[in-house]
Amino acid sequence: MSGMHLSKEFFELLKAIGEARSKQEEDRIIVKEVATLKKKLETPVSKKPVQNALATNRKKAKEFLVRLLYVEMLGHDGSFGYIKAVELA
Repeated sequence: MSGMHLSKEFFELLKAIGEARSKQEEDRIIVKEVATLKKKLETPVSKKPVQNALATNRKKAKEFLVRLLYVEMLGHDGSFGYIKAVELA
C-alpha cells in the first residue's frame, strides 16, 4: 500500500475534504489545518539524524510540508511554510 509513510491525520484530512458537502465546509477544514500547520512548523528541526527523536522530528516536518503543499493546491495561502521548506532542503 502506498502512502504508508504518511500519518493517519493526513489521511483523515483528505477524507474530510473529500466528504465536504460545500466549498464553505472545505474552507473551514482547510483553515483549521492551516492553523495546525502554523503551530507545528514553528518548532525547530535539527539536521542531525543521529538521535532517533531528532530524525522523527525531521520526518514529521517533511510530512507537514506535504500537507502544506496540499493546502496550497486547494487555493489557500501556505507562504508561512516556505522558509521551513528551505531549511529542510
